[in-house]
Amino acid sequence: MPFSENPIAAKPNNIQPYQNVTIIGNGQGEWQPAENGHTIVFNTTQHQADNVINICNGPYAESSHAFAVSNSPDNSQLVALLTQVAQTLEQQLHCWPSSGLVTSFLMTIVASQVSVQRMSLMPTLSRASSLAADEYLPCMVHNWLGERRLALGLQLTNPHIYWPELFIDQASIPAELDTQSEQPDINPFEVLLSDYIRRKNSDVKPTYYVGTSQALALQVTFERPAQPDLQYALLAALSNLPSVHWLSYATQDDLITAEALFYNEHPQTQASYWYLVDYQASQFLDNIRHHLAYCQQVLALTAKSTTENDSKLS
Repeated sequence: MPFSENPIAAKPNNIQPYQNVTIIGNGQGEWQPAENGHTIVFNTTQHQADNVINICNGPYAESSHAFAVSNSPDNSQLVALLTQVAQTLEQQLHCWPSSGLVTSFLMTIVASQVSVQRMSLMPTLSRASSLAADEYLPCMVHNWLGERRLALGLQLTNPHIYWPELFIDQASIPAELDTQSEQPDINPFEVLLSDYIRRKNSDVKPTYYVGTSQALALQVTFERPAQPDLQYALLAALSNLPSVHWLSYATQDDLITAEALFYNEHPQTQASYWYLVDYQASQFLDNIRHHLAYCQQVLALTAKSTTENDSKLS
């Protein structure tokens, strides 16, 4: 099944009670504290209502702990539980998870009803022209495709969590392109992944990708490529393919492999892939990532449907 179950096997003992929990992400849109139960917000979001809990990641709050919590029934207990869940998710993501994902996983275990708002787990990777070349987007430190993969599993296996923004439509493509015309016979995953796989497994020839010309592959390097215009054209082509075209070639293994291309957990000390910090290249990344997220969503929904049908037949 292409998604994972909640990493906490059972409800922790002696935890303070949570009934209805509303989790408010840092996305766009107005919000108000829920009338019933607790409302959870993150980092810079503030509200004076008695039932609003604030959760910050440790570095943001200048704390020595992984998280900082205020206004909960038991702050120290919640910090300990969040840290436990985050460490488990980190093993599955190969990257420290966002506070929103950690909180959603934990509250699905300890609360009776959970509603997640303003949280699609798809912050933009498109760099603003005003951003200095040596600056990085803060959201780049998380594996958002991996987080969506785990979040889909959480949503699809727990009926008491309501998370409508997690589900997305196909990515939009420029209106001037003729989407009705026949699409090129190209496997977009070969273009996206072949160079990455060659470099990662330099001592092994991956037969699945051996037919892809090096010139027709995205160069997954830290150095800016020698022919950036060709690379921009490849990124544009991948961005402009319809999501259903990607879906026709998508496999779970390729989708998981692709996750590593879209984040750098330690950009302060480690070099980032060139297209993550290149203004022009970054303009295509959101659409490419959206195609991948859509494919992951369809595979997850298909797996759930298959499991339910098998259960009915058994």
